[in-house]
Amino acid sequence: MDPLSFDSLAYEAVDQPFENQWELMREQMALLDYRFYLFYKYHQWLGPENDLRNMLGFVVTREEFEHNMSKGAKAPLSSRLEEEERRQLRLDEQTLALRIQKTKRDKIPLLQLFDRFALDDFEKNCVILAYAVQLDEKYEKLLAYLQDDISKKRPTLQLTVSLFMEDDGPVQAGFARFTEQRSFTGLFDAEQRRQGTLVLTPEAAGFLNESMELPLGVRLFDPAKEKESDKLLVQKPLADALDSLFSQPESAGLLSGKEGSGRHFQVEQLCRRKKERCLFVDLALAGRDSETVARAATLARLTDSCLCLSGLESKGTDDELLPPSPELAKAIGQLDLARGRLFLLSEKPLHLDLDLPALELELPPLDTDERLTLFRAFLKGVKLAKDVSVEELASKFHFTPRQIKLAARQARSLRRVSGKALTAAELHRCCYRQVVHQLDSLAARVKPGHSWDDLILPEPQKRLLRQACAHVHHQHQVYSEWGFEKKISYGKGLSILFAGVPGTGKTMGARILAKELNMEMYKINISQIVSKYIGETEKNLQAVFREAKNSGCILFFDECDALFGKRSEVKDSHDRNANVETAYLLQEIEEYDGVCILATNLLQNIDEAFLRRITFVIHFPFPDAAMRRRIYQGTMAEGVPLSEDIDWDFLAEKFQLSGGYIKNIVVAAAFMGAQEQTAVGMRHLLNAAVNEMKKNEIVVVREELREYADLLD
Repeated sequence: MDPLSFDSLAYEAVDQPFENQWELMREQMALLDYRFYLFYKYHQWLGPENDLRNMLGFVVTREEFEHNMSKGAKAPLSSRLEEEERRQLRLDEQTLALRIQKTKRDKIPLLQLFDRFALDDFEKNCVILAYAVQLDEKYEKLLAYLQDDISKKRPTLQLTVSLFMEDDGPVQAGFARFTEQRSFTGLFDAEQRRQGTLVLTPEAAGFLNESMELPLGVRLFDPAKEKESDKLLVQKPLADALDSLFSQPESAGLLSGKEGSGRHFQVEQLCRRKKERCLFVDLALAGRDSETVARAATLARLTDSCLCLSGLESKGTDDELLPPSPELAKAIGQLDLARGRLFLLSEKPLHLDLDLPALELELPPLDTDERLTLFRAFLKGVKLAKDVSVEELASKFHFTPRQIKLAARQARSLRRVSGKALTAAELHRCCYRQVVHQLDSLAARVKPGHSWDDLILPEPQKRLLRQACAHVHHQHQVYSEWGFEKKISYGKGLSILFAGVPGTGKTMGARILAKELNMEMYKINISQIVSKYIGETEKNLQAVFREAKNSGCILFFDECDALFGKRSEVKDSHDRNANVETAYLLQEIEEYDGVCILATNLLQNIDEAFLRRITFVIHFPFPDAAMRRRIYQGTMAEGVPLSEDIDWDFLAEKFQLSGGYIKNIVVAAAFMGAQEQTAVGMRHLLNAAVNEMKKNEIVVVREELREYADLLD
């Protein structure tokens, strides 16, 4: 061997383990330096008569050029070594191997990486070479010289194969190792590898440096480091099924369910029970492509974790969920997993060709009792007002576990700020903040308001309205506690039909119900629902009821006879389509388990089959004189200055109008008084009433106004 100056291995420490990774890498780099020398001696521009001092520069002489052209450099280095050099390499390798055997592998990331990726000697040397270049800048200049390119400061695949391939193997086999999709190749940057250069990925380098940063959309769950999370309170049969996955050496769990249904939570709980780490990768953030999936598998090996992939589905133009692309599905099917555990989370069931034994599980929506269990658990310790019914919340809001948890967290924050017991209205607002829906595009929100005293109706009708509210307040008791849920599989919603001429208080009644139930209400825009295109009306209706079910809102159909009209004899395609729309709407109403209020001016036009499905039909009668007097006085605001000359009885008796028109009269009179800066008196009300009659093309004769005729303008 040429008497050149470079570090040699510490042979005297052959019986001692490595204390840390840096000590191990110093020895590995000493062996690497010897390999570089041998490569320089047999496979570079300069001839063997030169020494390493020539590596200080980059000038190439004519003699050196002719020498390089006359000798082959593609054969493995090992095929050109002298016997003494072979023995020296074997001695160095054995010395390192003996010390590594005595070393605790859990202390050294490099050895952990070797084990987790099951690398052979050639692959280990590739990792050491790529890592050494990052640790010591001296290798940049050496590589640039040996590869005859000042810009090539990283090892090329050709150099790597020449350095580490055994002489009994074809060179092509060495190159093939970097083109195959294997766990080993995942340690190196894919783009650099395609360009023929060997560079560790940031994650692999970070792991070796004990400073690995996970990319966007990736999270490591380690039960040994994670504090105890929420306990598994619901869906326990599903957890038992997941436990069976770990009874097999390799397995895949395919969990489907809507977002927030507890898919991630179930996997976390499983890994906590089995004391296994799990790498969660959201492909919606990390990227839905084969390289991202392969990168995720590499990260799972680096962290010695199970792998859980979510966000596999994408959304189409109509927000329709699209299954994983064929390329993505193929990449998932070909994954090389370290722990042999794969979890795939989706909203819809997946149909993938996997080599692993697969268990498909669908997380159904929580039932009322499960929602109640979670509401009680998450609200434990929160002081609630007497008007709060947790059972009512569980019946109204068809929430996922995550939504219930977030609503309870919001309630806790509100309780800390206010310092008071939370009321039912405040808790409902916390729940509605967790709702994301698209009803605004198909409906208009109606603000709840008014009180029972504002609604001028005969007592029987008011009693029916209160009974309707009781259906919501006591839904859990009747269906769950008393067992009616087992007897009635559908039609458990509350549907109310308000019938009466315009202005009799139907909209006010709906607003009062919304306020009484602490629920948001949306008035359906019929013009945006009904479409001239076949099938579009049904599609819009389906969207309305789906969004209402998800959000726990009241649906208010005003002038519903436009949608719920009687089905007619089929004479042409228009009749057929109209009947289909009505039949579809009947079906949606029957299956809807929320609150639906409908109002019509023409009860006789409503289909009889629809009336049978209505829980309450409440008639809003035309007000008599006594009711009209109460409406006049109830509509007048408390702050309005009133003259003593107002004859409420005359106004109520003379002008036979419904409440909506009376409201117009009172407001118009108030503006007249404000314009004149006087108290609102009989003159203002009389003139406003006559104008309202004219709007309806009703002529008022002066003589009919008796002693008040002179008050007309």
